[in-house]
Amino acid sequence: MNATRPGPPGPEEPLSQLQRFAAYVSAAARAAGYDIDSPRGGGKAALGRDAGIDRSSISRLLRAERGIDPSKYEGLARALRVPLRDLIAAAGITPSESTPMWPDPAVRSRPITPDEAATELGITDPVDREMFRAMVDRLRRDRSAERNETDGGAAAEA
Repeated sequence: MNATRPGPPGPEEPLSQLQRFAAYVSAAARAAGYDIDSPRGGGKAALGRDAGIDRSSISRLLRAERGIDPSKYEGLARALRVPLRDLIAAAGITPSESTPMWPDPAVRSRPITPDEAATELGITDPVDREMFRAMVDRLRRDRSAERNETDGGAAAEA
């Protein structure tokens, strides 16, 4: 393989670190449900959006043309639903055995209700609690509407 030309190696050439990382990210993306093989690029765009990385950078990474800034690894690990330490190890930054046992991003405490949040925040007045619940409900509706617009808006308009 020509050192200046990225991409898949020949049949007897070893994989570069970037190619191994690209293969890891590709497999994790597919396992997380992203259709990264679609010629329309919807899965790559969704992965980029969820990871906080622009689509062209995701595409270049998946083609093993260029890595991404390590500051983006946390968002990528979250989107791929893989432990950050495994992603860092796959990138060749450090072996996974030498990284601390960071919490698995898939392991979360249970979500709390708006009433529980109000109690934790010390909101005791019944009117204030109702306003707090209404605000949380409104924010949830707005977020849900935004997701629906970004996920299906373009397809719905076509």
